[in-house]
Amino acid sequence: MTPLNTPTAPVLCTLDIEAGVAAVPPARREVGQTVLALNLPLSNEALGDVELCVGELLANAVEHVGERCRVVVRWTGVRVRVEVADGSPLPPTRTSADDLASGGRGLLLVEALAHSWGWYPEEGEKVVWCEVAPGQGDQPRYEVRVIDSRSPHFVLLECWGIYDRERHDYLRVPGSSDRIRRFYTKAAAAAHLSREVGKCTT
Repeated sequence: MTPLNTPTAPVLCTLDIEAGVAAVPPARREVGQTVLALNLPLSNEALGDVELCVGELLANAVEHVGERCRVVVRWTGVRVRVEVADGSPLPPTRTSADDLASGGRGLLLVEALAHSWGWYPEEGEKVVWCEVAPGQGDQPRYEVRVIDSRSPHFVLLECWGIYDRERHDYLRVPGSSDRIRRFYTKAAAAAHLSREVGKCTT
């Protein structure tokens, strides 16, 4: 069975990263230099976002898994896609770090910088991915994104939500403080966005 979100976009570069945090900065720089050399239509801000996202995804992998990992960078024709594969089948953990904590903000930063992100299982491993748009500044306030769910019931189901870039959070069900509104097709989420909050998308 092919995992959901498995890409078909051309590969720009593939890097095998040694275990240990020392391997993260050079890998991040190499990805940035590769993307820059290809003259893709990315703003300087978007290129910086790509490098930051690569660094955070790699740091998460080497810190929590402690093994070699693999980075694949693709160009979808619209966005730069970064994929980090590591040897753990466990889903990534997105935490709300304490203000004084020295870490724990990696996926929060990726979520804030990337156009979209998620993960999928692959042959006993997992692949965590994110996509960065050429110019993030001209994005509308609301957009449809894949929801990252840590529930095992949703591992092989794509769940879509409407993301509010101003609040850095998904739309929630009225009257509930912890239930994100979910859609099981992208079209349903897009229809809800157009019908219910479309007037606020600019």
